Amino acid sequence: MSKHRRREKKLYLAFLEILKNWWWILILAIAAFAIFTVYSALHSEDTAKATLVLRYEKAYEGLNPNGSRFNINDLLNDEVLTKAISLAGLDGTLTTRQLQKSISLDSSGSQNPKNKYIATEYTVILSNKYLPDTISSRSMLGIVMECYKTYFLEHYGRNDGVLDIDWSETEVWEYLEFADIMGVKFNNIITYLEALQTESGTYNFQTEGETFQSLADSIAAFRDINLNKFTAFVTNNNLFRNAENYRDKMNYRRFLVNQDSAKNTERYNIYQDSLKMYDKAMISFVLVPVYDSSNGLRVARTSNGLDTISESSLKYAKLIETNAKELKIFDDAIERTFNSSTDPEIYAIADEMIEDMKENLDALIERISNIVQTYEESRYKNSISIKINDIRIIEGYRVKEGLILAIVVGLFACAWYGIQGVVKSKEKKV
Repeated sequence: MSKHRRREKKLYLAFLEILKNWWWILILAIAAFAIFTVYSALHSEDTAKATLVLRYEKAYEGLNPNGSRFNINDLLNDEVLTKAISLAGLDGTLTTRQLQKSISLDSSGSQNPKNKYIATEYTVILSNKYLPDTISSRSMLGIVMECYKTYFLEHYGRNDGVLDIDWSETEVWEYLEFADIMGVKFNNIITYLEALQTESGTYNFQTEGETFQSLADSIAAFRDINLNKFTAFVTNNNLFRNAENYRDKMNYRRFLVNQDSAKNTERYNIYQDSLKMYDKAMISFVLVPVYDSSNGLRVARTSNGLDTISESSLKYAKLIETNAKELKIFDDAIERTFNSSTDPEIYAIADEMIEDMKENLDALIERISNIVQTYEESRYKNSISIKINDIRIIEGYRVKEGLILAIVVGLFACAWYGIQGVVKSKEKKV
């Protein structure tokens, strides 16, 4: 008998043995499937899973709402977990380290159409490994996720620091310093509100007739009327809390501006000298052919280098002009310190104007804060979507993995019985 025929006979005998024991193979496969799935379900019964989805625009760039880099590991920081343990009433029973070990994080997908590597969806799984019997894994995970959401919005929401004004140092500010500082704060608030107006679009305000733009206009009007009135009153009456100290400050600032002016003047002179040299050099040899719409072909000097030097010279001329205006302001301020008012009634009026501005500005900021808070709640209430599911007996069945294991066991059983069939045929021959 040829080798080919013998090989076919062996395969035939192996196939017959497999058919003869098919029910054993089926029983083994079913048993493997059942044991695996039940075991998986029982060991996942006290595990809870949450899906966290970031729905705000900057999430697709891997950023937090305030523009900082997003990091899902913030969910495991001590501040979040300590608060969660406290709210669960497990102080002294569960440590943050134990809770950290009980939680696993995974980026379960991305909704970013441009960059698939920036995840906006995460899976959070919490096991009952260290949890006491008094709380379920689902309840604990729910508390952790809510603590994280609160932490996230507090730390990474919009930066509203521009609305925080500390009045504690007002009494040590000079009157004109108060005017300068408040002018900057007013401008920052206006810029902040105008940015919100651009972002909010068609947002429906609860307060009828109130918008971010109307609030910005209110701040601007308040600044133009009250702050300008205060500045004029203080300037005209030469009011200083400490004229000598203020004079020293002005002298120092004047010194810095004067140095800056000297540097700008030096650079301006260099460019002016370059212009003169460039102009003389161009007359002699830098000529290029150009077409003129009226005169046809002619030659002209190239202007690229000349334009660059001229622009730089003009820039430093403007800086020198600005320096001169600043020096004039400092000179006037220094001169006024020598004629400081000593009338207590005038100082009382200035202090009253400050208190009135503080009171009115606080009221405006409160209006702004309330509207911003309502807007933020509307905009970001779904910025973090959290869904929590228990992985109970039915959900714990890992059917797909069980089927794969059953197929593998079945194939091994087929191989085993096939080999047994071949061995038995050889024994018969012997």
